Formats: sequence, structure tokens, C-alpha cells
Amino acid sequence: MLFFKRKKKDVVAASEAASPMSVPTEKACVAPESLAVNDFEAGCLTCPKCQTRVPLADFPPLRLAPCPNCKTMNFMPVKINRFWLFRPLGGGGMGSVYMAYDFEEPEKLLAAKVLFRTDDNRDVAIKALVNESRIGELLGDHPGLVKCVASGCEDNEYYSVMEYVEGKRLDKLIRWKGKLSERHVLKIATQVLAANAHIYEKGYLYRDLKPENIIVTAKGQAVLLDYGLCMLREDAVKALDEFVTGSPYFMPPERLWGLSEAAYSEIYSLGMVMYHALTGSTYFDSEEVDALARRHISRVRLTTASKMREFRPELVEVLSKMVKQDHQERYQTFEELRVALLLLQHDLTKTRST
Repeated sequence: MLFFKRKKKDVVAASEAASPMSVPTEKACVAPESLAVNDFEAGCLTCPKCQTRVPLADFPPLRLAPCPNCKTMNFMPVKINRFWLFRPLGGGGMGSVYMAYDFEEPEKLLAAKVLFRTDDNRDVAIKALVNESRIGELLGDHPGLVKCVASGCEDNEYYSVMEYVEGKRLDKLIRWKGKLSERHVLKIATQVLAANAHIYEKGYLYRDLKPENIIVTAKGQAVLLDYGLCMLREDAVKALDEFVTGSPYFMPPERLWGLSEAAYSEIYSLGMVMYHALTGSTYFDSEEVDALARRHISRVRLTTASKMREFRPELVEVLSKMVKQDHQERYQTFEELRVALLLLQHDLTKTRST
């Protein structure tokens, strides 16, 4: 996630932070058999190599420490509220994410994010974390959305606990494959659109569509993570904050200009994500963050058709409309775009069957 300071119709990079909950997850996973859940409550960890019981009090938590007997390095767990954090999953500028389990329901794996205690943007991060957790609970169950389990603050540790959804993050999938097939991208886009429409129907805008926030499970379901930038639809009619937050690769031009955001803004970001997945490259690129952001609002802009000559015209036409700089020229509703994507999928299937 990036923070920009808005100045008239321009932007200046202010600071950088990692996107919350950008970790892989699988719903209703079962805790590994090797994890002796009662050991932690007893104040020890069983070394998986030599079975020595290592006292947790002898080592700092959330760090690797050698087994006193065989010297195997083990990760030292810690309990926050009723959750045991026992394996690192990743993180970035805002905090770290750990695999966890609820002591009251240890058969399910979870993902717990803990904010750094020292961070120049900690107030912003706390606000995003609280927002993420609250909205994650409000959105309810949906196959395309990760569910928030709990959140809070204990011993000055701000945390958020979500379902653990196992799969590949879309950005890593793109990096691994180079680019994805049109069929795959259309399937992912349709699922993300459905999740986004659900959020919209609940009265919110997602506002942070990017490959890092999309997990693709082994069954092919795209799941959205991170509700830190979600905003009530009525609050998105104008710029409320001095800083603009989001990824400069995928954010809509109206956010940079301080104009109203609506469904058409989400459609723009989804178009940018689709282009990245189809081509393996972001629509705009620059080493300077502020210069990159300006590319979205520049008057001089290459057409999508000129950037996608190898793709079929029908796909290029839809994608071109999604990423128009003027929001009035884009699809205006999720339903309008859903119909266009389904038609593309139908035509693709029909073409391959003939």
C-alpha cells in the first residue's frame, strides 16, 4: 500500500507500507498433526527432530531459537488473546503475518496480522487494521471474500485474525507463469467482480484491487483479502483525507484527482489487474512512485489497443472501456461489466469448440 499527499490535481509520494493480510489462506483447514496444541498451553514446544520439550520462557517469542538438545532451529510461538501464533507467513512495512490457531477451536488454521510497534505510519496502519476487521465482520460469508474472525489490542499489540485461505497470490502466480491465459483471467475477473459487487451491495467500496490482494485456491476460486481501504459508498463521493492511499499501479484516476469514486472506479482497477495478468506487465511502469501515479492522469496516453495487438479485438474492446481515463466512458455498473465478461467467455468457448 502506498500513501500519497494530494495537492490540487497532482500527487507527491509520502511513504510506503505493505498491504495488510497479503497472505495465502484455505478455509476450514485442519491444524497439522505435528503440532501438539496442548504443549503451548503447558509452556513448551516439542522439537520435531528430537522430541525434546523446549521451555518457551527461555527464548524470545516469534523468533527462531535452537533446541537445547539437537540445536535444530525452532520458531517460538506466542499467545495473543486466545490465539497462538506459531509460524511466520510473511509481512512488510505495516506488520507481520503468522499462521495461528484459536485455542478454543484448534482444528482450524487462521492467519493473524500483528502491527509493528514502531512505525512512522502506525496511526494510519492502526486505522486501516481496525477498518479491515470491522468490515470483514460486516460483509458476511461469500466464497470470494476472506472472513475476519477477531481483532483487538493486547499488551500494545494490535492484531487482526482472519481465515487462513490456502492458495497462490495472483501476483506470484503471474510472476511464476509470466502471464495467464485469457480463459484463466476471465474466470478470475468474473469471480473478483462478484466479490466486489457483494461488497458494493453491503454499502461499501473495496478500493484496493491489486494482484497482491487476490488469492487463487487450488479449486480455482479467487478470494479477496484486505479490507483496510474499504469505505462507505456515501463517503467515497469526495476525498476526505489529505493522503491518497492505494497501489499506484492499479488505483483509479479520480482518487488522484480527489473526485468521487463509485463502481466505475473498481472497474478501472480490475481492468488494470486483468491487463497485468494477461500480459505479465503492469499497464503503466515507472521507477518513481509519483511519476507512476501521474501516468494514470496524464493527457498523453497510449491506447489499450496499441498495447494489446496480439489479443482478440473483443477482449481489447472490453478492457479498453474498463480503463478509460474519463470514468463516464467506462462501464458504470458491475452488472454491465459482468454481462460483457460472460459474453467474452461464451465467445471464447464457442471459438475453441469449432
